[in-house]
Amino acid sequence: MTSATAQGKINLYFQVGPRLENGYHEVLSLYQAVALTETVTVTPSSSWSVNTTSDLLDTSGAPTDQSNLVVRAALALAQQAGIKNPQPMHFEVEKQIPVAGGMAGGSADAAASLVAINEAWCLGTDFPQLMAVAASLGADVPFALMGGTAIGTGTGVKLSKQPDLDPLHLVLLLNPKPLSTAAVFERFDALGLGEKINEDLSLAELVSQLGHNSLSPAAFSLMPELKELAEKDFGFGKAWLSGSGPTLWYRCETQSDAEKAADELRALGHSAISTSTSNMGSRLV
Repeated sequence: MTSATAQGKINLYFQVGPRLENGYHEVLSLYQAVALTETVTVTPSSSWSVNTTSDLLDTSGAPTDQSNLVVRAALALAQQAGIKNPQPMHFEVEKQIPVAGGMAGGSADAAASLVAINEAWCLGTDFPQLMAVAASLGADVPFALMGGTAIGTGTGVKLSKQPDLDPLHLVLLLNPKPLSTAAVFERFDALGLGEKINEDLSLAELVSQLGHNSLSPAAFSLMPELKELAEKDFGFGKAWLSGSGPTLWYRCETQSDAEKAADELRALGHSAISTSTSNMGSRLV
């Protein structure tokens, strides 16, 4: 039995360019890990299988077969290592990150799976090679593997590790209705919202524009109730969209303030979590 964990993320800044001919989009993202984790435990099995549990979230929609990113990550790593018939594994996934919430929960699963499988199979795959496999799985997987703070360019997989930022105390306002990343980008393209990417922006300049997200209008167009929620004044600052949504995040002065704000949101009938930023990346546990 081998376990690994990875952090969720928010985009402190997220600029998205027009759709390219290959269907992708160039981005400029300030990625920041948060102190919510996905833990993946792997054990040898007679067949590939996945069980997902959570003390915080409804995980009933998580796939239990080879379509799950944890299995896809293992198979991609096997291919990279030249293993034609890899040992099937059972995956236990403990989730803290909202499903389809714009916080890279699935990507964190994949990153944790890569670390756990690399250890369980005694592959000795080094970090650059793991990053290359991660990039083949999705735009957010390399950052989930790296963690901490990073600037992402290209399609998001070209990462520049940044100095650790001072801790940010956050409240996450969750939405029970998921929002498809593909649908948000499709609406983004239909609305012609692509921005010119400026890769010359420094870390300080990106931090000064904290919360900018090119996808917000597209997400709000698909989910008007989310826009209405984001515009409500709960008394603790402006709401920002996390990734493609529908999770909203607020910045608080202290962790105590964040916990109090989450309590207030829950008292109003909302689902909310208080957390903080993290400097950690994927690792064995």
